[in-house]
This record gives sequence, C-alpha cells and structure tokens, in this order.
Amino acid sequence: MTDLRAGAATVDITPPVGGLMDGYGGRLVPSRGVHDPLFARALVLDYGDQGSCAIVGCDLLGMHPWTAGEVRRRARESCGIPEGAVMVAATHNHAGPVNLRAGMFSQLDQAAAGTLVDRIAGAIASAWAGRRPATLSVGAAEIDTISMNRRDSSSASDNTLRVVLVDGDGGPIAALLNFPCHATVLNEKNLLLSAEFPGVACRIVEQATGAAAVYLNGACGDVNPAWTAQDFASVERAGQVVGGQAVRLIGELRAARTGQRSHNIRWDEFSEVPLPGRAVGPGLRFARREVDLPLRAFLDDAEYARLIDEAKAGSGRDAASQLSRLGAERWAAVWARRADEAAERRTEVQALGLGDGLALLALPGEFFGETAQSIREEALVPDLLVGCYANDYLGYVIPPHAFNEGGYESGVTFFGQEAEPIIRQTAVEMLQDMARGN
Repeated sequence: MTDLRAGAATVDITPPVGGLMDGYGGRLVPSRGVHDPLFARALVLDYGDQGSCAIVGCDLLGMHPWTAGEVRRRARESCGIPEGAVMVAATHNHAGPVNLRAGMFSQLDQAAAGTLVDRIAGAIASAWAGRRPATLSVGAAEIDTISMNRRDSSSASDNTLRVVLVDGDGGPIAALLNFPCHATVLNEKNLLLSAEFPGVACRIVEQATGAAAVYLNGACGDVNPAWTAQDFASVERAGQVVGGQAVRLIGELRAARTGQRSHNIRWDEFSEVPLPGRAVGPGLRFARREVDLPLRAFLDDAEYARLIDEAKAGSGRDAASQLSRLGAERWAAVWARRADEAAERRTEVQALGLGDGLALLALPGEFFGETAQSIREEALVPDLLVGCYANDYLGYVIPPHAFNEGGYESGVTFFGQEAEPIIRQTAVEMLQDMARGN
C-alpha cells in the first residue's frame, strides 16, 4: 500500500475594511467592519513516489485563473507539487472583497491578488513542512433542512454532505467538507465581512476535532439556503447544522479503518456495528483539461425593452420566470458589450484521484445540481466530491433546457446552450479514464 503523509495549514485573508464587497451587484457601499475573519485553508497530500497534491479552500466568492496559476507555480517551486495537482477553490460567500475573481464585470485587483497568492502559497508551504503519516476515509450524511432548489421547491436537490477525513496517529489532520448550497443567508444589506455559514461550519469542525476544515462548495447554482431571518443568527444556525453533522461523521470515520464492535453479553460475542463510510487505500492520479466554451448571442436593448413589456402584461409563474430572465439577460448584455468581442471563453476542468474509488472534481463556476448528478452517474467513481468555484469563475453554466424555462440563471449566464454539455462530457471522460487507470 502507498504510504501517505499529509499536512494542513490555515491563513487569514481578511481584506482591509472600507473596500467594496462581492456578491449582489447592486451593493455599492463599502464594508463597514469584520464580523468574522476570512481564511484560506490548505491541505497537502504526499503519496511518495506517486507524487503529491494540494487542495485549497478560500472564503471568497470566486477564483481567478491568474491566482490559481501563480499558486500552482509557487507550490511547484517550493514543494515540488505538480501544477496540475493543485486545486484552488472558493466557498462562494457573498460577504468578501471584490475584484479577486474572473468575470465579465470583475477586473482583477492585481495588488490584492498578489497578496492573496503570497498567503495561499505560504499556507501550502506550511502544510508541506508539517506532513506526517496519514490515512484517508470517506463518508456521507443527508442534510435536508437548511436548503432547497431555488428554481422549483418541489424538485429534488442534492442534500448530501460528503466528508473526507485525513487522519493521523496524533489525531485528525484535516477534513474536506463538500456540501452544495449558496452561501447567501445574508443579503445585500449586510456590510460586514464574513465567511458566512461555511465559515461557521469550518470553525465548529476545527474546534471540535483540531483538524483543519477545507470547505468545498458543490453544484449549488440552483440551491439556496433556508433561514428564519437574513441575519448572523441564521448564519450561525446553518453553520451549526452543517458543522455538527460533519463532526459526527468525523467521529464515525475515525473507526473506518479498524471497524467498531459492541459486546453482546448474552452470548459473549463481539458484533460489528456498521459505519456510514469506508477507509480509502491511497493512490494519486490527476488530470486537467482546457476547454473552449461558446458565448451566447445577446439581443439589443430595444428588443429587450419590448420583450420585458410583453412579459409584464402576462401573469402567473411562467410570466414571472420570463420577466426574471429578461431583466437579468438585459443586464448581462450590457456587460457583454463592454467586454472584448470573442466567440469563446477558455477555461479548465480538473480531477484529482485521491485513492481507491475516491476522487475530487473541480468545476470553474456555478452549476446546477443535475449537472453534478449526471456526472456522478457516468463517472465510474464510487465516492466523488464535486467542488465548484474552482481555479476560475465563469458565472452560471446551465443545462440547455433551463434557457427556455426562464429565471435569473438563464438570463445572467454569458454562455450558450452548448457550454454545459461540453463541461459535463469533459468531466465524465476525465473521471472514467482515471477510474480505468488510463
């Protein structure tokens, strides 16, 4: 069996107060304080002769490919980690700094991005220096009380929390938390910097276990959180639900390698007690593919005005869906006209095989749950974590059928109907090749 060593480190990436905040395009008032700090959490896995990888989760809305590229270069130079085996993802909180992600309407703040790279690269180096013998296990649990499909509440959504435990003899080293839900308990009225409920979940895990908690948001382009009010009390409650479930899973997974037994005193037997997870034999594989996605064609403003007037004259849910789509599409069209005229946008899909039947897929934007589910059904990977907002930020990339259905997501996407199938097929091919040992 391959010997595995692992290390983890956390670094504060909270920006100075007084800058604009990301998320909610209409929020033009600067931040007024810090409710809770933002962090970048780095996990490195060293498989010896098979190579090594690094997984980073940042309390940001999205990622910029320049940032991911520089972090990869620094990780290779300082630790020898292959650039294709470094993943840098965002938790998609809507209470962090602007201009640190890619996008049609986001220009990279080069100075702030340089600082971010320094801190992430430093965390990877610290994690590398602290490597110690480790084992992997993976488990899952359902959380169906704090989120819903925001396009159709009667539709199913992925409510699964997936946890990878990186355990050591002296206690847990790190945990990967993968749960799909928009980090939007707070709304545009909030002017305090915050990691939102994923930050609360990570804090709870770290306090309870001593392990660094790397949060990977899933395919939540059509999933919103549930709240009793859009305030920090509801943020704390949602984080407690996710973090508490993760702590429970971690406690159970600590016995995944040995199994657990109970003494049946009637017959003086020791019976096996099932666990919601399994031990993973480590083995590293990684792949990264670049793809070109077609951009959509927008109408002119006069045509949008006409269509919006027609939609306003309608009634019912269908009219409301189309009005939402047209308003968002008209807004997106303004930004598209300001951008360089191009027919395509290049991005990447990345996969990390972490061990026997365990893989991590990195997608570069906002995807619906059905996209991740379709990939899982075809990928030949028993345990697949899908981490979105990783290595790049495209905004929404939606299934073809969603365009005619209307709604915000179908209006604000910059990509044509061919884009989501390209990403989906690329991901499936990569994961199938990895599973087959190609």
